[in-house]
Amino acid sequence: MRFFKQMCVAGLLLCAALTANAALQIQITGGINEGRRIAVLPFTQPQNIGTDVAGVVSADLMRSGKFSPLAQSQIPANALSGEQLNLAAFAQSPAEAAVFGKVYPDGNTYQVEFQLVGLKGANQGKVLAHYRGASSIATMRQAAHRVSDRVYQHLTGQPGAFRTRIAYIVYKHGEPFPYQLMTADYDGFNEVPVLKSTQPIMTPSWAPDGSRLVYVSFERRVPTIFIQDINSKQRTAIASYPGLNSSPSWSPDGTKIAMTLSYEGGQPDVYYYDLQQRKLVRVTSNPAIDTEPTWSADSKALYFTSERGGGAQIYKFDFNTRKSERVTYQGRMNLSAKAIPGSNALIVITNQNGYRVARMDVDGSIYMLTTSTLDESPSVAPNGSMVIYSTVYQGRKGLAIVSSDGRFKANLPSTAGEVSAPAWGPLLEK
Repeated sequence: MRFFKQMCVAGLLLCAALTANAALQIQITGGINEGRRIAVLPFTQPQNIGTDVAGVVSADLMRSGKFSPLAQSQIPANALSGEQLNLAAFAQSPAEAAVFGKVYPDGNTYQVEFQLVGLKGANQGKVLAHYRGASSIATMRQAAHRVSDRVYQHLTGQPGAFRTRIAYIVYKHGEPFPYQLMTADYDGFNEVPVLKSTQPIMTPSWAPDGSRLVYVSFERRVPTIFIQDINSKQRTAIASYPGLNSSPSWSPDGTKIAMTLSYEGGQPDVYYYDLQQRKLVRVTSNPAIDTEPTWSADSKALYFTSERGGGAQIYKFDFNTRKSERVTYQGRMNLSAKAIPGSNALIVITNQNGYRVARMDVDGSIYMLTTSTLDESPSVAPNGSMVIYSTVYQGRKGLAIVSSDGRFKANLPSTAGEVSAPAWGPLLEK
């Protein structure tokens, strides 16, 4: 795996267009029977809705790795008695809880309503969650993801991340603007182009409020780091120095953007741009390569990849002590660290029988999450439950998802072009 890619440059087109179809088709490859059992009953809904709300909810819960929804054939035919759950029908069911609901017209909009009811032990018959909210037909998938978020949070105690969006780069050979920066729902629906260019675009990273992206573009014949507003399309160049300008990473507190620059002495080092003071600050100064900076969840430290120990490993710079320490020792090469929110663990790319996604726990042990051999660019869901990354699938570069416990795995091949450099966006407000 190369730290840096030399690419030539020029030209771009800003654009915005919306498609409701899934640009990334999820193909499950493993782990669907290992989570907690839950029954997601078909929602009562008008035929013109177009979105199978229960199907979206079931798929969301399964992809988290925490749940294994029952197949429809396992749900009792008499599961409901009118609008009430028939508890007796679930007496022999392995499910610990059931989700059921309805979608119904309400003036010019629709109401999406659901209940989560316990089926076992002290929770049997207890309404664990109830929600009703308005939605249009156009936003019905988001409404279904909202149901998933609430179910997930009530059963795990952690926020759901199913209404989040991802950013990624699509390369379409032979098109006038082959390089495209896209955003989409985490499951590949509602894809929106942010930027189209004749020249490479790399390594997008989200602002913590979800309103902007920072990325690298080669349109100026040198790699340039831009901040771009998702809605207005306005953008600002913050780094266009001689040499390398790469790997921007937005801090969780929103005040800084870390990056790799080589303009001082020609050797790649870690810097950050202070958005409030509008100034650049150098973090590392080492004869070896320091690259791929990424923030700790509290914004008080930076993880980065360095060759200062003789081979690529993960190091941590603590802003309190102003010192760097090595944090990975297992495996001959570890790259591309990402902190898992809510824990002290990291996601890394490790070189063990190929480049694979792995989780490094607080004790330094590394747990392999994938079995592929050309994985790169991992990004962690903001609730820590899932990891999206770039890999090679059936001879093409595409995206894949693995739960952070390794239980669920799926490929997300693109319907057109090769896809890389995924970045998971922040949680949305409830």
